[in-house]
Amino acid sequence: MTSKINGRSILYTLSLLLLLVCGGCGVYSFSGTSISPDIKTISIQTIENSSGEGPANLTQVVTDNFKNYFRRNSNLTVLQSNGDLQLEGQIVSFTLTPAAIQREGLEDKAGLNRLTLGVQIHYTNTKNPEENFDRLFTMTQDFKQNVDITQIPTNDINELTERLVTDVFNKTVANW
Repeated sequence: MTSKINGRSILYTLSLLLLLVCGGCGVYSFSGTSISPDIKTISIQTIENSSGEGPANLTQVVTDNFKNYFRRNSNLTVLQSNGDLQLEGQIVSFTLTPAAIQREGLEDKAGLNRLTLGVQIHYTNTKNPEENFDRLFTMTQDFKQNVDITQIPTNDINELTERLVTDVFNKTVANW
């Protein structure tokens, strides 16, 4: 009697072993996070707008995007204060500058305007202090030259903020 082992059986067995090994260690997840099993909470303080620019609700938009992103992409409970991980920050720049300069006759004109959002983040890991940092994260997005900083649609600000939050998330809990 001969036993037949096909490729599908081997693939199934290897997949099962990989799940058991990765799932058992408690440090890695398939969402890309590498959070120690003793870390259960993160506190995210209000990200204040100290730049003096941007829409009136910029503080709320940025803070909500941070909280929502961490809720969606990790198993951490988001607290107002005293989390195992602590995220504090402030918006330090929200500027629109000329970009893609083009010559029209004797004048140089901006073909685009570039919005730059800069957030200074202070991160504390109460369980592993050597991971603490204080760093500026910036993200840019280009707009047509006739767009005024006060006319930038909320969806575009959300998209820009989401990309910035992704960078912070990767630096804090994904260790990228």
